[in-house]
Amino acid sequence: MGNQERISMGEIIGVVSGKGGVGKTTVTACLGAALSHAGHRVLLCDGDFGLRDLDLVLGVADEIIYDALDASEDKEYTDDAIVSIAENLDFLPASQSARWEDIGRKKYKKLVRRLCDVYDYILIDAPAGIGKGIESILDLVNRCIVVTHPLWVSLRNGARMIQVCEEHNIRDFAIVFNAVPTDGEDLDLYDMLEVLRAEYVGAMIPYDEDVLTYTQDGHLLDLVSHEFCNVLAPLLDYIVTGDCWEDYDVQKQFDAYVAKKKAATEKQGTPTLATAGESIFEDSNNVLYINRGGWTTQRLLVQGKQSLWRRRKLK
Repeated sequence: MGNQERISMGEIIGVVSGKGGVGKTTVTACLGAALSHAGHRVLLCDGDFGLRDLDLVLGVADEIIYDALDASEDKEYTDDAIVSIAENLDFLPASQSARWEDIGRKKYKKLVRRLCDVYDYILIDAPAGIGKGIESILDLVNRCIVVTHPLWVSLRNGARMIQVCEEHNIRDFAIVFNAVPTDGEDLDLYDMLEVLRAEYVGAMIPYDEDVLTYTQDGHLLDLVSHEFCNVLAPLLDYIVTGDCWEDYDVQKQFDAYVAKKKAATEKQGTPTLATAGESIFEDSNNVLYINRGGWTTQRLLVQGKQSLWRRRKLK
C-alpha cells in the first residue's frame, strides 16, 4: 500500500481474539480515543451481546437506556442508543440481556452499515471465541486487529482466530501484543509472529498497572491523552494509512515508553511496601497497608468495608 492516507469514510474494523481476557476492550477504547484525538469521527461498538463491558471501561454504564438491539429493531431508537463519550467519539452498547443467538443478525449488520455514513471509523469490540457473534462481525468488517498476550496459550488461540478471519476472506489484519512484560523478560517477537503465522505488528502494549486502575475506575480514556498514546502510534498509522511499521520500529516505540515510564518512577522515588492509613473500624489504631502500584489493600478494604463490618460483627 502507498504512503498516501487512504479514504477511510465508514470503514468498519473488528477487534478480535481467539481467547477472552487478552485486552480487546482496552485496545478498542484506547484506539478509538487516539483516532478521535486525531480528528476522526469514531463509533465504538460493543459486539459482545449478553456480556457487554465496554460501557464500564468508558465510564458510561449508568447512561445506557437503549442499546444496539433496540436500534436494530427500530431505527427511531438509533440516536437514543448512541452515547456521546467525547468530541468525535461515540459509543453504541450491546444488549446485556440478549445473546447473538437471540437477535436478528441481519438487522444488526444493516444498522452498522447505515452508521458508516456518519463515522470515519467504526470499531467493533468482538466477543471471544469463534461462535455466531464473531461470524456476524467478520461478515461486516473490512479489516481486523487481532489482540493477543505474549503467552503460548493466547498465541495458539490467536493463530486460530487468524484462520477464521481468512476463512471469511479477511486477509488485512495486524497483531497487537497486549500486556507485554516490562521486567526484561526475553521475548522473541519473531518467534511469536511465527506461531501466529502473521507478518504485521500493529502495536506492542506494555503491561502497566495504570491501565488496570484507570479501567477499574472507568477513566481509561484519560490515560490515552498521556505518554501511553505513543505506544499506539504504529497501530494508529496502520488504521489511517494501511501501512504497518517495521517490526523493529514497533519494538523501539515499546522500549522508549518502558524506559520513560521507569525513569519517571525512579524520579518519584520508590514507595515503601507498607504505608500508614486510617483504619475503617472506629475502635482500631492506624494500620499498615500493602501497596502494589496503587492497588493497595486499603483501597480494597474501603471498597468492601460493609462486608468486612458484617463479618466482624458475626465473630
